Amino acid sequence: MRTLLSVFLFLFYFTYPSSQTSRELIFNTNSTKTSSNSVRFMTFVALVDPLCKPSPFFSHHHWYSSLLTSSSSTTTSFIHIYNTLIHGFSASLTPYQAKHINSSHGVLSLFPDSIFHLHTTRSPSFLGLNNLKLKLLNSSGSNVIIGFMDTGIWPEHPSFADDGLEPIPAHWRGKCETGFGFNHSNCNKKLIGARFFSGGYRAFFGHLDHPASEFRSPRDHDGHGTHVSSIAAGAPVTGSSFYGFAGGLAQGMAPNARIAVYKVCWVSGCLLSDICAAFEKAILDGVNIISISLGSSRLPFHLDLLSIVSLRAFSGGIFVASSAGNEGPSWASITNAPPWITTVGAGTIDRDFPAKLLLGNGISITGISITLTRESKLTRGFHRLYFGGEISSSKFSFSRQLVKGNIVLCLTTGHMPRMLLGASLLSLGAVAMVICHGSIDPNGMISEPHVIPTITVGILEAKLIEDYILSSDRPVANISSQGTVEKYAKPAPVVASFSSGGPNSAVPGILKPDVIAPSVNILGAWTDAIGPSSVALDNRRPQFNIMSGTSMACPHVSGVAAIIKSVHPDWGPSEIKSALMTTSNTHKLYYYRNVSLSSSSLILDESTGKAANPFDFGAGHIHPERALDPGLVFDLGYQDYIDFLCQLNYTKNEIHIISGKHANCSNIGKGQLNYPAIVIAAEKVGHKGVNFYRRLKNVNEAGSRKYKAKVVGLAGFYKIVVIPKKLEFSKIDEKLSFKIAIRKEKGVAKRTSLWVGALIWHEIGGKHRVRCPIVIFSRQG
Repeated sequence: MRTLLSVFLFLFYFTYPSSQTSRELIFNTNSTKTSSNSVRFMTFVALVDPLCKPSPFFSHHHWYSSLLTSSSSTTTSFIHIYNTLIHGFSASLTPYQAKHINSSHGVLSLFPDSIFHLHTTRSPSFLGLNNLKLKLLNSSGSNVIIGFMDTGIWPEHPSFADDGLEPIPAHWRGKCETGFGFNHSNCNKKLIGARFFSGGYRAFFGHLDHPASEFRSPRDHDGHGTHVSSIAAGAPVTGSSFYGFAGGLAQGMAPNARIAVYKVCWVSGCLLSDICAAFEKAILDGVNIISISLGSSRLPFHLDLLSIVSLRAFSGGIFVASSAGNEGPSWASITNAPPWITTVGAGTIDRDFPAKLLLGNGISITGISITLTRESKLTRGFHRLYFGGEISSSKFSFSRQLVKGNIVLCLTTGHMPRMLLGASLLSLGAVAMVICHGSIDPNGMISEPHVIPTITVGILEAKLIEDYILSSDRPVANISSQGTVEKYAKPAPVVASFSSGGPNSAVPGILKPDVIAPSVNILGAWTDAIGPSSVALDNRRPQFNIMSGTSMACPHVSGVAAIIKSVHPDWGPSEIKSALMTTSNTHKLYYYRNVSLSSSSLILDESTGKAANPFDFGAGHIHPERALDPGLVFDLGYQDYIDFLCQLNYTKNEIHIISGKHANCSNIGKGQLNYPAIVIAAEKVGHKGVNFYRRLKNVNEAGSRKYKAKVVGLAGFYKIVVIPKKLEFSKIDEKLSFKIAIRKEKGVAKRTSLWVGALIWHEIGGKHRVRCPIVIFSRQG
């Protein structure tokens, strides 16, 4: 850590904070500013050992103050004081102060503050929640509190009404903070708490943006926080839609769960120092679940504060769900990799918004749109088509003369600001846009709320349109919308191309993502402060908006976790996670009807058009009904993770940084982390083989408690032997262990770089199936 700090101090003199507006993950450590007297400052989080406080100091605050004053004559104040999950403080320091404090007695580590960005680019019925027994939707679920670390909330939205809810849970200790446009009365029995954290942001950027673009309060100007909160725990709202699209009943996964908001994200991002402070408050306030739809670094755990605070939250029994990231389809692009976090990837649902582009040569192109209506003037007659070319950045310009009155085809690549592109074309007089998102959405599945009428098409369809434009003297087209089509609209889920996938670069033996959940074209509540496209000239103010991204997947899991917690209040985060993973589905589900599945073939990967694998979807797509009654779970405790860190060869000091406790790794045997998945590099298997050890806990309160092992997949490549082949539980909460021996079959030539199978424990004479993925991959493949 000392060496890493030296690198950051060197960067003081050669880097400056950049202006970032993308919502994709950017790990930025250039948190520097210059004061009026030209002293360079950088924001740090100091992590200390509270037991090392020198005896002359009456309090830890007194000790921290001495560290600041003894290191410099420059007046420096604290940004945050941490004294729950972690111990220490954050402050803006000069290079000399940072070096002095980092070498001081009792200081474990000094972390440069970092900026993170949000992971965003009818789901309850698709997940079968409308068919769950009434007991899951009654007031018992209202004792579960979900804490959202995001952009805040729009409290007046009907999704946050508290009609019919019982009094606020007795274990709640939080508050409703006041600020610009927000007061105590904005909270109720649904939205039971709201806080905001801007100290790190203001220290990083030197200001907090003007109220015209932000509220210095829990009120949401961006819309993202309002959207994800409603997905997880929004109250039922009838007649909901986005201008007629996706119409019907809108409600969250857990409509009776309580919402606590921790605003940590502002116009230009979310500061790690603020996120840590929010974690501390959330735990003290009494949340049961933390939902965080933003990006983490891919640093080792002892250098990643988000990994550290999330492990401390786990130790307090808090389930933490986070988005996987939107950097797919790149290999090993996953973020939020620690095994104690439930990392959620992106899948589609069985709903579509079909639109047609009829070319002048008679060819009909199918796309999707949520900005066209059947009454639109664009459906009458033909309009000129113009090819806007390939666009890869925010630096785009068009000639008003060429685009005015025309439909413009744009081929975008990468994560460029597509909403601004549409706004630019509208301002120049274009009548519509046809857009292709390139490799991040090759099939054209993402429909966005552009301010200009827009059709999204896939790569192949865009090529047909481009060829027509370039070959015609007067290319024209007519566009129309078919509205909303549900159920048999398309096979689903499909893994979205933008969804970050594995393998896990931080810990290759831990499967990530853990699961996938709905995240494409998701309807959710929206702020009244900004239009659905978030561009300045968008004057629309809908109650609901349609968004895509792993940001939308995360609250689906958070909400389902809340339902599981309400039914099993004694379960900890590992039991909930295991239930979600071992009951998930790996096949396409066209739709749910009477809680029975109509399925065919494996879940597909949008980027390849072929069957997806666990590095794409983790254990599979969540299945809430099964997760409520998994039969068996892989249990994990806090000490298991400490042992795991020892096995990863973290040093005593590094484990102290991560856990806050001293660890004795000399007593750690060869035990393995009891994770509900097995991942190993092929080079480690060989013909001699390798053994894995796992443990299952019986949570089946009724019916047979005998299970038989069955291995699927891998035949002909690897031989899998399970010992014992049967498990018989005699009582609830009983734990039984088993061994999985894996060895390579002789004489088998290498044909691929990835082998996938699963161990399934079938309940004899019962309904339960406990599935554990087995993934063998070649690092040379």
